Amino acid sequence: MIFSTATGYALQALAALPGDGSFRLAKHLAETLNLPGPYLAKILQSLVQAGLLESVRGPRGGFRLARPAGSITIGQVVEALEGPDALKGCVMGFEHCGPDNPCPLHPVWSQLQAQIDASLTQATLEDLQRMPPRRLARTPSPA
Repeated sequence: MIFSTATGYALQALAALPGDGSFRLAKHLAETLNLPGPYLAKILQSLVQAGLLESVRGPRGGFRLARPAGSITIGQVVEALEGPDALKGCVMGFEHCGPDNPCPLHPVWSQLQAQIDASLTQATLEDLQRMPPRRLARTPSPA
């Protein structure tokens, strides 16, 4: 996976949020998706700060999407958690890699970056919500 575990958890949780605007507790999302509750709550708070989620405290509170799922791109979620330069730079980690000083993978990685960037700006949470839940859920870790 090219993104962090936090981004993967966020995408799973966002896809599991109801589309009717009702709130869902982080605890319930974590249980449903078999994710660590405190870690998921921290991730969801980051998404609130990024303006992608709204949160309300209390027994009828929780988290909900700040906008319709079709208007939130996967790229916005990735940027909120990974930063704006998540896919920038050399795939091999060379500091001075670029068009004028390419590493052996630079031409291929540049093309892949452009394709990934385009896909991230086109795919939305609504697309994720259409996926079968079993493809989003994590399997329990072996004890």
